[in-house]
Amino acid sequence: MESFSSLFRLYYQPLCFFALRYMRDVQDSEGIVQDVFVRLWMSRETLDIRSSLRSYLYVSVRNACLNQIKHDEFSAPLDEEQDRPDDATAQPDHQLQSAELAEAVELAIKSLPPRSRQILTMAKYDRLSYQEIADVLHISVNTVKTQLQRAVKSLGKTLKYLQFLLVFLRWW
Repeated sequence: MESFSSLFRLYYQPLCFFALRYMRDVQDSEGIVQDVFVRLWMSRETLDIRSSLRSYLYVSVRNACLNQIKHDEFSAPLDEEQDRPDDATAQPDHQLQSAELAEAVELAIKSLPPRSRQILTMAKYDRLSYQEIADVLHISVNTVKTQLQRAVKSLGKTLKYLQFLLVFLRWW
């Protein structure tokens, strides 16, 4: 039970953010992630995970989101970004610059093709490895690498006036 609690604390919030990109509703996203953890707990004795547990959880959440969308006959774009809390101690002009910078990056990311945007978001915000992204999306690792390279190159062109941001985005 203790290890399950640790697992829940480690993955709950990142999985909710991941689900939010599909569902665009915080409560729906949290409900889906909670359901995935309940199913994991209920089937813990018979569960046979053949990939990493992290990949298994992300695939489970993605499938649950897609099933819910299909059930609701509602299609949501994958570009919903997580809310970024403001730093209360930051100077107002610094907050404005940061907000403008974040908006420029967000617009550039939203302009990417859907698959590139999804892969970039999974790598950058969810911090998934190439293999984990490939497992979740059922594509090859080389496709993940190619899509990430194209996304970063496109962002470089779009944000050429903000070259220093690319250092931040190129960490993978």
